[in-house]
Amino acid sequence: MGPPLVFPGVEDHYPNSLALKQVQVLFRHGERTPVHRSIQQWDKWGFPIFWPLCDWTRRSLTGLINPNIKQVTTFEYEREIETLTEEDPSPLFANAGKRGICTEGQLTDRGRISGHYLGAQLRELYVDRLAFLPRNFTKASDIYLRTTGIVRSRETLQQVFNGLYPLSRHSVTPTLLERFPFEENLHPMVHCPRLSELRKQFRAAAAKKWNPQLEEASHVLKDILSSPEGRITVGDGNNKDEAWAIIDTYSSALAHNIKTPAGFANRQVVNTVARAALESEFTGYEKNAEMKQLGMGRFFAEVLQRMTIGDPIVSENMAEISQMLGQKEVKVYRKVPLLALYAAHDSSIGAILSTLGVFDNRWINFTSHITFELFDEKVKSTSWSLGSPAQFVRLKYNGRPMAIPACQPKGKHWGDDSSFCTFAAFQDFVRSVSPMRDWSAQCKEHLGEQAPELQELTEVTAST
Repeated sequence: MGPPLVFPGVEDHYPNSLALKQVQVLFRHGERTPVHRSIQQWDKWGFPIFWPLCDWTRRSLTGLINPNIKQVTTFEYEREIETLTEEDPSPLFANAGKRGICTEGQLTDRGRISGHYLGAQLRELYVDRLAFLPRNFTKASDIYLRTTGIVRSRETLQQVFNGLYPLSRHSVTPTLLERFPFEENLHPMVHCPRLSELRKQFRAAAAKKWNPQLEEASHVLKDILSSPEGRITVGDGNNKDEAWAIIDTYSSALAHNIKTPAGFANRQVVNTVARAALESEFTGYEKNAEMKQLGMGRFFAEVLQRMTIGDPIVSENMAEISQMLGQKEVKVYRKVPLLALYAAHDSSIGAILSTLGVFDNRWINFTSHITFELFDEKVKSTSWSLGSPAQFVRLKYNGRPMAIPACQPKGKHWGDDSSFCTFAAFQDFVRSVSPMRDWSAQCKEHLGEQAPELQELTEVTAST
């Protein structure tokens, strides 16, 4: 489970002179099984071959259409995994006496509990402590719910919402939104040619820096590696022992209290492999303007849009917002929601934090989340040119306020607290990281060109 959002003194983080107007939260899905089986002979080295961690969802309900009675009926069923063995090619149950076997990358029972816990924490903070959200969910327009098309994200969003508003607390049916893959902006899009090219360039640069340093880790973990070379690397998508896959497997086991092979007891080795994986994946979003714009730039623009649609302060800037979103025209919402929940991934969290310039190169835990809070100043101020009342934006990571570099200069934050960005400073930042023109068109520009920042990284590598 993630860190608590409610802790002693949390109310002190909400000054009396500021009124909370809106909250948006993007979170990683809950605990899951490893996406790829990157370690050989799992049973020999301490990992279970099958992960019986999905028992609560073994029995499911689905809707069936009966054309004879022209209505949808409920169909209940149980799901089990079937497998084959070398000794017996006939299909066998994979449970070995246990039920609830998970598939690769599946949200586990613990992951569902963590999602519910996050929702319950949101309720305790924004409903019980701050009285910002209504106690009951009676208006669908109050909350915006969206998920990527990955099942574990959708299921986590369901759990988060149920923790926030249990069945006894809502009288209307919530709507969970998804988008077509080519319109998705909740995680960096792999089918953007220029973004894919830049990611490969930065991964190749990371490989030059980190692969020599990973030799010791490869030696310590040699018995569990799968590739014939027996080497942990970054920047090589064809290597089963890619650093990201190794740490992903380790973190999944750790999250479920599953015993890991002895080599993982060496914290220095684990930290080295994790840092190499994270830098390989996210350095580009910190260093390169194109990666900021093509990666999570459209999401930042949408966060700004959801804060401002219907606000007379920015009603004249619709064309600019449309451009930042990569849309021909902006979608106008009838009502600015009180809360927006976005179910996403670690790739989303890392890219956002790196774009903001605040990523600490620590592994992104399950249900980690980034919160965008919009505030109105209660007392009219004449010192800001943003209209009346003045507005401020604060970002939090796992419940803790962040000091965004773009908001640190004098005049770009509220009083002495640099975690409260002026709205103008936040808007300027979003402009700087949003697509400069149509996103799809920008994805096809500058193909074949090397990122200018790579020369700097190469020089640093050569000097170490």
